[in-house]
Amino acid sequence: MILEADLIVFNGNIITMDPKKPIANALAIKSFKVLAVGDEDEVLELVPTAKRVIDLGGKTVIPGFIDAHTHLTSAGVKSKHVQLDKVESLEEAIQFLTDAVPKYPKGEWIFGYNWDESEWTNKRYIQSKDLDPISKDHPIMVTRVCGHLVSVNNSGLKKLGISLNQPGVQKDRLGRPTGILKDIEEVWEKVRPSAEEFREGVVIGNKIANEKGITTAVDNAAAGVLRHIREIETRQELTTRMIVNIPVEQIDHMISLGLTSGMGSPMVKIGGVKIFTDGSIGAKTAYVSRGYREDSNNKGMLLTPQKEYEAVVEKAVQNNIQTVTHAIGDEAIEMVISTFESFPDKSMLRQQRHRIEHAEMINEYQIRRAVGLGLILSMQPNFVGRWQQPGGLYEDRFDEEQVRGMNMFRVALDNGARLCFGSDGMPYSPLYGIWSATTHHNERVKLTVEEALRCYTLESAYSVFQEHTLGSLTVGKRADFVVLSHNILEVPPDEIIDIDIEMTVVGGNVEYSVLRS
Repeated sequence: MILEADLIVFNGNIITMDPKKPIANALAIKSFKVLAVGDEDEVLELVPTAKRVIDLGGKTVIPGFIDAHTHLTSAGVKSKHVQLDKVESLEEAIQFLTDAVPKYPKGEWIFGYNWDESEWTNKRYIQSKDLDPISKDHPIMVTRVCGHLVSVNNSGLKKLGISLNQPGVQKDRLGRPTGILKDIEEVWEKVRPSAEEFREGVVIGNKIANEKGITTAVDNAAAGVLRHIREIETRQELTTRMIVNIPVEQIDHMISLGLTSGMGSPMVKIGGVKIFTDGSIGAKTAYVSRGYREDSNNKGMLLTPQKEYEAVVEKAVQNNIQTVTHAIGDEAIEMVISTFESFPDKSMLRQQRHRIEHAEMINEYQIRRAVGLGLILSMQPNFVGRWQQPGGLYEDRFDEEQVRGMNMFRVALDNGARLCFGSDGMPYSPLYGIWSATTHHNERVKLTVEEALRCYTLESAYSVFQEHTLGSLTVGKRADFVVLSHNILEVPPDEIIDIDIEMTVVGGNVEYSVLRS
């Protein structure tokens, strides 16, 4: 019987992330999995019968990135609207929105996304007074990059029809709404995309991931989106593996159906239950103990009260469901850790792999306690490159001592933490994140390239119960890999940001490529 490989790549520098065989030159794939990996003489005998052969020309291959925290479907939906991530001032943001008005029918929402006032000279939020002159015929909503703050014009406030006397509605000194809304869940239900928009968003989001070398994405999707992702899978249009975290509001449905984390197909699996305990640093809603710089009375927002959080976690633990808890401020993190510490029987916790998302302000004592409980720290290295630099957002929000103690990746690993990396879409680029983590000036933060790469591959695989199928190029595992323009282990760390993704392969299928083969 002649063994036919589906794909062979050779003449490469393959960084496998498998400690038993860390470096290879060639790789053979059969039925979506790694068939052989090693020296060329171990693989080249399969070339005559292979369906496809690619000469890598000496380029570097790494396992596909596993982005442990995304909003990938949402990113796909948002891509059809006004992108404000590149604007350099409030005035430029307003001009972008003004230019977009003719594209929207009268009466329809104009949406803008990903603005970040911390990068502007005039570091203030967009307000309704800025948006009102743009159009009298459209409600307008612009979402800050963190997703925890939106600004709407007065037409938008009326159309939303929400109570303006609830927490999160910012008002001026005269008690008038400014158009700034912080962490109000009701807002998102009022502007929920249609089913077709969600399906289109899944496809576009997958393409975003392909171009960035992301082969598996943990998607913190809205309620009901799993069905749309599944529909795209049945159409065979899914080009990125997706682990879908379920909103906590649906936990009872999961329990009644007997669904647990890790169930699904090779392309789509159920993740954990997503719980929000606080907001964001950018919106000043992260729940912190010492308040914010120049606003010490503001301790942020506790979005899930402690008793309610304890009840949800107990329910999840009893039903073998992973929890994925958004906790940024030190007070929110303390509530999460102390809740798990209160369990009389902690034997199941490590096995269930509960995660703390972001953990930007976790201190060393909390890290050690999290390690003891088996809690996974799911953190975002791109945050330190973007906001934990001199003059950055963090310095606007907190004092020097607090900033030095944020995003302590080095301290986490030195204390034995399971640390996985995700991007949160700020931006969708694992290479940017690795550059951020390996070039940072703070020794409490800084990692080696190998460590950062592991956090974006094997550790992220562990965080979603997939370490036996993903995260390294090992015989029997899924054939997910990325071809880089340069050797990530040999270029100076400050040049990692300039490395290009030249090919992304998912299960042996080339889903993105700028190479000829």
